[in-house]
Amino acid sequence: MFIKDGEILKIFNKDKVELIKPNSKKDTYKKFISPILLAIIGLIFLTNSNEVIIYGCYVIGAIIAGFGIFNIIKYYQMKQQLKIEDSKKLTTGIIFITTGVLIIILASIIQTFLNLIIGIWLIIIGIGKLIGIQDLYITDRKTANLNIIQAFIVIIMGLYCIFFQNIILALIGAWMLVSAGIDLYNKLKK
Repeated sequence: MFIKDGEILKIFNKDKVELIKPNSKKDTYKKFISPILLAIIGLIFLTNSNEVIIYGCYVIGAIIAGFGIFNIIKYYQMKQQLKIEDSKKLTTGIIFITTGVLIIILASIIQTFLNLIIGIWLIIIGIGKLIGIQDLYITDRKTANLNIIQAFIVIIMGLYCIFFQNIILALIGAWMLVSAGIDLYNKLKK
């Protein structure tokens, strides 16, 4: 008997090899966990992209503030144990705590600002595509028509991003849902 990649190979003679695979229910369930988690995260991104940005700001702000608290604790430890005042650590700690708290407090403003910037950027790209269409329409109508459709889609995506939710995270969420669905289908097909 030989073990190769977790499978037991039983050799009867030089010509015959029997492959024995362990039948474990855990392995069956484990292969479905990843696509299901991907689908859940994709659904959250697709339906609540604004909240994802806000919670992301909360997490980033907390990490930054935590780093500031760590610096202040280190400052006081150095001051008490070594009798050294490292004002750079104290200043860094205060700046990081202030920045982290501001990011947490201004999370909804940051989310709105990001959506506005992405939306305006998409609208400008769409308008830029429309500007060059007239010259292209004379030489290649099919490409010009595709560019017009593409420009309108980009402009609509920009407007959606400004008025509703972050289109980039929504598209990532849709992609994650499709990917998880394909992955589950392939695993169920086996």
